[in-house]
Amino acid sequence: MSAASTLNTFRLTVAYDGTAYAGWQVQPDATTVQGVLERAAEQLNGERSRILGAGRTDAGVHARAQVARFRTARNIAADRVPHALNAFLPEDVVVVAADLVSENFHPIGDARAKHYRYTFRVAAHADPFSARYVLRVKGPVDVAAMRRAARHLVGRHDFAAFEKSGSPREDSVRTLSRLDVEANDEYIHVDLVANGFLYGMARNLAGTLLRAGRGELEPDAVPDVFSKEKRLGEVSRAGPCLAARGLCLMSVAYEI
Repeated sequence: MSAASTLNTFRLTVAYDGTAYAGWQVQPDATTVQGVLERAAEQLNGERSRILGAGRTDAGVHARAQVARFRTARNIAADRVPHALNAFLPEDVVVVAADLVSENFHPIGDARAKHYRYTFRVAAHADPFSARYVLRVKGPVDVAAMRRAARHLVGRHDFAAFEKSGSPREDSVRTLSRLDVEANDEYIHVDLVANGFLYGMARNLAGTLLRAGRGELEPDAVPDVFSKEKRLGEVSRAGPCLAARGLCLMSVAYEI
């Protein structure tokens, strides 16, 4: 691809089962979602190609609609891009849609909100058909208590208390616009929508709600958890940071 070539920029929607991957971001000596996508793009383009994603999902986290940027000098229609890339991808990573966008499109900088879902399965025994995508917990779980706790978490807050150790950010203030808890038979879905998430934040929030549902945390005591000192103290009232397999990136919102 010469410097004079005209690059077409596509916004990809990517679904993946994160079980076999060390997260989204390319890492040395590890298989990642970004890595397999870039190899597919390289085979299509004939040279090394960079794929930029909207978020760095952790190892084991899934996605129904991760967003990524793909550039190519090939003259290819948007509706053919998924087929072209999927020919070089494993079955657990699939490009489900592609849209031609401006060359200035940035999947991170242009994102306005992300929607994650954490799923619990309340059951005495494991289900081999769902075990890779849910966290099984033994009952009882008080969904009403989880909802009460969730109401205290919605809004603009400093979420440092819910950040997993190892990757602190200078600015830990985020706006959580939605935190819904819905029960469907033996499943409990926790839907989280925010303008951004800290490292481990979604799983820590889900863990905090689970503690409330198990009677380990008074729902109306949740505001106290926002104190960073309590998170760093000997007794943590936030979390725990739950298993990655129960978390899925459902969508990323952009301005139309």
